[in-house]
Amino acid sequence: MNSELLRDFLCVSDTMNLTLSAEERHTTQSNLSKRIRQLETWLGRDLIDRRSRPLALTKAGQDFIPVARNIISQLDEYRGAQVPWGVAEEAVSIAMPHSATISVFPRFKQRIVKQIPRASFAPRLANHDMVATMLARSECDLALVAYHPATPQAEEFAVFRSVEIAREKLVIVAPPHANSTEPLRLHVSHRRTYIGQIWQNSRVSVPVTEEIEHGMAADIRVYCLSGDGRGVLPETLVEADIASGKLAICFPEADLSYSFSLYCAPKASAQAKRIWKAAAQLTNHELSSQTS
Repeated sequence: MNSELLRDFLCVSDTMNLTLSAEERHTTQSNLSKRIRQLETWLGRDLIDRRSRPLALTKAGQDFIPVARNIISQLDEYRGAQVPWGVAEEAVSIAMPHSATISVFPRFKQRIVKQIPRASFAPRLANHDMVATMLARSECDLALVAYHPATPQAEEFAVFRSVEIAREKLVIVAPPHANSTEPLRLHVSHRRTYIGQIWQNSRVSVPVTEEIEHGMAADIRVYCLSGDGRGVLPETLVEADIASGKLAICFPEADLSYSFSLYCAPKASAQAKRIWKAAAQLTNHELSSQTS
C-alpha cells in the first residue's frame, strides 16, 4: 500500500473538507476521492460517511486516525534517521486549526522571526482534540490552541505549560444591506469544532430561519459574501471584508472573545523550545509594558 494514501486520509481527517484537502495534497477533489476509496478498499471498510453533510468520518475512520498517524510517524522517523541533514529537518512542526492560519499564526511567526531570525515552521492543520493527541505523543513540536472559559478543553492540555500569544473573538457578520431584525439563515462552525462549541456555549439571540453548521470557517465567509444569510466567524478572518465594506458586524454587543495559547510538546526539538521561550518572554514584556 502507498503511504501517500494514509497522508491523503489524514489530511481529510484534519480539514474535514475535500476541496481544501485536495489543494493541500496538490491534486483534484475527484482524484483525492478515488485515492480515499482505494484506501478503503484495501482496508475493507468505509472511513468517510459520504451521506453526511457536512463531511464526517465513520467510526472506523475515527479509529483509524491514530493507526495512520503512528505508521506515518514511524516512516518519517526512519527516513529522517537515514538523511544526515536537510532543510525540512530545521522546520518546527506546529499544529493549529484552520482559522489560526489566516492571521493568528502569520502574526505570531512575524514576531518570533524578529527574535529568532532563522526560525522556520511546518504548519499542520488539526482540530482541537487531534492537537491534544498530537501534543501528548509529540507528533508535533508546538501547537496553537484556542481557549474559551466556558468551553472545556481536552484533558491532555492540562499537563502542558502554555503561553497566551493572541486574542480573538467571534463576530456575527452579514452584507451591509442586511436588515438586522429580519430572520435569515445563520452559518456557524460545526459543534464538533472548538469554535463551534464556543458558539453553542455562549450564543446570543439572533433572528434566524435556520442554523447551518460548516466544517470550515472559510466556507461561512463565502456564504456571507454571497449574501446568503449571516455568519459567525473569527474577526481576523473577515477584518479586510469589514474594512472594505463587503461585510458588517451585526449585534456588536455580543461578547464572544477567546484566546490562543502556544503549547510545547514533551519531546519537542531544541529549536521549538527556544521559540516557546521567546514567545513567553515577548508576552511577559507586553504585559509589563501595559502595566507600567
